[in-house]
Amino acid sequence: MGILKKSLLLLSILGVTSFALAQDSVIKERTKLFENGKDIGFITILTPVDIVKKQADKVTIKVKGYRLENYPQMILRDIKRKELYAEFKDEKSSNESFKTVKEHEDDYGEIWHEVEGVFTIDSKYIAKDPANLKLKAKKTYEQSCSMCHHLPASNAYTVNQWPQQIESMMEQVTLDPHTKNLIIKYLQQHAADSK
Repeated sequence: MGILKKSLLLLSILGVTSFALAQDSVIKERTKLFENGKDIGFITILTPVDIVKKQADKVTIKVKGYRLENYPQMILRDIKRKELYAEFKDEKSSNESFKTVKEHEDDYGEIWHEVEGVFTIDSKYIAKDPANLKLKAKKTYEQSCSMCHHLPASNAYTVNQWPQQIESMMEQVTLDPHTKNLIIKYLQQHAADSK
């Protein structure tokens, strides 16, 4: 095989590998975020992440989102849709862990930072099949929430309304925290204003 063919083959393999690592993935259950071996907070189920690097039982992920300048510990989907992606133990951890990409001002004059950060988690918390996890969330919602009343369509409420809607039904249905959060995140990602 000629040098040119070998070079092209190597480049195509590297391209496929880097594409596979950069593809969007999701978190399959709430888990701790680590930076330089230190536990600094947590990331929530169904949060989209980019895989930066895989190492044995650990994976380095990139998280992108928005945070309020006056309360930087919470990383949200965006300024208007308050789907929780990650939360940090303190302001210092959050400030040191995220790079501000851009600053935005909302309709109320509050300043938001569009941010991204790189963290390590156990690789077992990356969903191998995100579509299957979302299907599980959908089925669990349909089975749990249709016993007492007509099941609202996922787009019946907004991203910000779904958490309270599910909380208001918790007296009627017993859900462990993992299942409840899975349902809430699924509904937020399929809400009336989710696109």
